[in-house]
Amino acid sequence: MAKRKIAAKELEKVNPLNKKIDKNDTTDTGVESLRLGYRTAKKTYTTSKSAVHGVKLLYKAPVKTVRAAIWTVRAASTVLVHTAAILLNPLFWILVVILLLILVIAVPCVMILGGGAAGGTTTNKAVGTAAGSKQEISTIFPQAEEFFDNACTTKQNEFNSFVDSMYYSTDDLQHSDLVYMVCSNDGTVFQTSLATNNRKQQLKDKFSKSISKTEAIALVYVNLEKQKNTENNTEGQIYEIEFTQQAFDDLLGMMVSWSDTVYGGQECPQKNCSVHQEEIPNPAYDDLFYKVDMSAGAFNDWGNIIPYLENLHSIHDGHAQSQYWDNNIQWRIDNWNIVYGDFVPVYPYTSNDGNDFLSYLGGLYAGYAEELDNTPQTITKTTVTCDHLHNLHSVGLNILSKDDVMAAWNFSDVDKEWFEITYKGFQVNPDINADP
Repeated sequence: MAKRKIAAKELEKVNPLNKKIDKNDTTDTGVESLRLGYRTAKKTYTTSKSAVHGVKLLYKAPVKTVRAAIWTVRAASTVLVHTAAILLNPLFWILVVILLLILVIAVPCVMILGGGAAGGTTTNKAVGTAAGSKQEISTIFPQAEEFFDNACTTKQNEFNSFVDSMYYSTDDLQHSDLVYMVCSNDGTVFQTSLATNNRKQQLKDKFSKSISKTEAIALVYVNLEKQKNTENNTEGQIYEIEFTQQAFDDLLGMMVSWSDTVYGGQECPQKNCSVHQEEIPNPAYDDLFYKVDMSAGAFNDWGNIIPYLENLHSIHDGHAQSQYWDNNIQWRIDNWNIVYGDFVPVYPYTSNDGNDFLSYLGGLYAGYAEELDNTPQTITKTTVTCDHLHNLHSVGLNILSKDDVMAAWNFSDVDKEWFEITYKGFQVNPDINADP
């Protein structure tokens, strides 16, 4: 019994609660069990510095107060754990676990987000409900959402205009712009292509807000408070601020940006943007011209052999005919074959003193000549190529996360915690319609 009394006293010393827990109240979120401990923790004086700086200071260092309370809870938890280990009492262990859960989990939530829970104090509500705003957060939240939507629309339109400014014309492909784009948020890469209307739409669709409206409003609120603290050389103090369109425009300007590096004299990937036409000699005409010339030569040169063939018949002596053939005809026919044998489709024949073959050669010439008359001397040659006249837009679309934005705005650890507190406070506040 003595040990149990000592344990109970130790528990009372460590526990920042000096008021009984209402176990029958089903709506209690932990506030009843934390009131007195919080009242003790918040004895830090809250006098305003507005008289010095001319700025309305609403609450004194709520974030640091919460940190002190959490540190006290953690120290108390350590003492309870060691005490329970010494006593080795199973019931006491259960009590320790319950107390730890209440102190470690419920205390920060109720202290910070007390504005949405029953029985919360004024300071608790201030942190979790953005009390620095000139109007109640339930009133100003829809307007802040509208500011965010407007800022997103404006930024999207700016990006769309940038993409649409890239030159593209189906009638002037050789001078149309090329585009290459990398998106930082998901690593998407659009390989180099002509800036067609379809590709432009794909680029526009990659515009992303990356954060929810509730996160955006919490970020802007804490940033405005941070600016007030910087002006007054303080940290974590709650000053009166006002949401403006410019504040959300600044957020989008920080959150979404793009770069554009232009390289001139580039070649398009397909190398087919430019069509060239030129007049060149017609190969078919040249071929027919050669055939006409050769057939005319074959006809004329064979005609020169015919008189010798005719004289051959005037010689009646067989031996004399043979000598005449060898000395006057054969070598002429051989020479003719050397020149025209591969060109003329048939081997020369000497019937009718060679006149029959001469007629054949005449017909061959007439056919080629007629075909030549119907063939143009030149033709138009079409060449598809790229003349390296493109400008290449190398685009980097940078979309930052909320953590990146806080880093860019130089948020301290206090500012980051303040953001998380405010964001969670918006989520549990029943008076506003906050997104997840």
